[in-house]
Amino acid sequence: MTGLALRSLAHHRVSAIATGLVATAGIALVTAMAGLLGTGLADATAAADRAFLVQFPLILGGWVLAIVLFAMVSTIGVALQGRAGEIAGLRLIGATPPQVRAMVAAETVAVTALAAVPGTALGYLLGAGLLAGIRSTGLIADATAYAPGAGLLLLGALLVLAAAAAAAWLGSRAVAARSPVAGLGAGTGRRRGGRGRRTTALVVVGAGLASSYTVLAVDPASILTTALTGPGCVLVAVGLCLLAPELVALADFAFDRVPRLRAHAPGHLAARNLAAAPERARPAVTFLTLFVGVAAGTLGMQGIENEFGAAGSDGQVLAAINYLVVALIALFMAIALSNNLVASIARRAPEFASMSLIGATAGQSRRMLLGEVAASAIVSAAAGGLGALVSILPFAIAKTGGPAAAFAPVPFVLTVAVGAGVTLGVTAVVGRRTIRAATA
Repeated sequence: MTGLALRSLAHHRVSAIATGLVATAGIALVTAMAGLLGTGLADATAAADRAFLVQFPLILGGWVLAIVLFAMVSTIGVALQGRAGEIAGLRLIGATPPQVRAMVAAETVAVTALAAVPGTALGYLLGAGLLAGIRSTGLIADATAYAPGAGLLLLGALLVLAAAAAAAWLGSRAVAARSPVAGLGAGTGRRRGGRGRRTTALVVVGAGLASSYTVLAVDPASILTTALTGPGCVLVAVGLCLLAPELVALADFAFDRVPRLRAHAPGHLAARNLAAAPERARPAVTFLTLFVGVAAGTLGMQGIENEFGAAGSDGQVLAAINYLVVALIALFMAIALSNNLVASIARRAPEFASMSLIGATAGQSRRMLLGEVAASAIVSAAAGGLGALVSILPFAIAKTGGPAAAFAPVPFVLTVAVGAGVTLGVTAVVGRRTIRAATA
């Protein structure tokens, strides 16, 4: 299957490039954290700086690796939806589900290995920039030099490579197990059986809430309040992402309960698509929920620290670093979201061509597409915002004695505006181009 996997890459250049971009960005983030860790473990690093330079990248690196794994699973899942016919053909000539999954894993590992060189180089530079930013805050001595060590940089790249293989194995499970005679449209409906996924989501959300609410037992002036709340926000957001099919169902429910949304052809078609093919909306829901949950939670937490924390505390000093980290994670998720949207919309060209043949105008098709994405954005903003709120409530209580500070609207509004803007902008540009080509 390895030879087949390598040959198939030549016929799936678009999905390979999408996976490669996500892998490159993910490797850059993980190796940057590995570089900081290597600096903390270096012999030349002063003992006073070592504790921070070890704890900070270990905590943040865990967030980043979880987000990269999730992004890879979603990217691979979207790419495979467009290869249902190919995989059904392989199944018909005798390939077993494990062999199909092994082929997909081999493809993904090959692409990720190619992405490792530029990703590691970017990670080296990013780690150096992060260390310079930390030095400028006074958290470490000016004499502390960047010394990442080749071993830890390689380990960071290997971790992403392992995460990519795991993501390919997980992301290809459904399409590999599908009956080869069930029809090519089998993958567009709602997935059956989701008890394991929902159970996993509840466990992950519970772990995130446990991390966040442990803050109530910690000294409010301790840096542990931030160290516990940050991972809590990420875990809750990841858990909510696992519930993306249920969130898409909520968007469909909203269309059913608000007749005005379906009063015109584009709204009616968007509602029908959400009901009949929820997998199309899943990438947008997944990444927007993750983005809003992580970014709004982190920005809200830092805003509380800036306003109510002790002057000059470690939490306030870390503000610039936290904002930079949020920006980097946001950039990574924007890349992953854009790749998934481009792949998902491009695969719908035959649908747009058929709609044109039965009388739909290009404008109606574009409005239908934007309606689907807008519904996804609304439920994602609500879910991610709720996750961020419950994650930072204990932090607000610990810092201020009450929950009111957690309800600050600016972080939520800013995060939703950026996330929805990227989603709708990419959809509008790629949708216009795809629809124009399909109806020409």
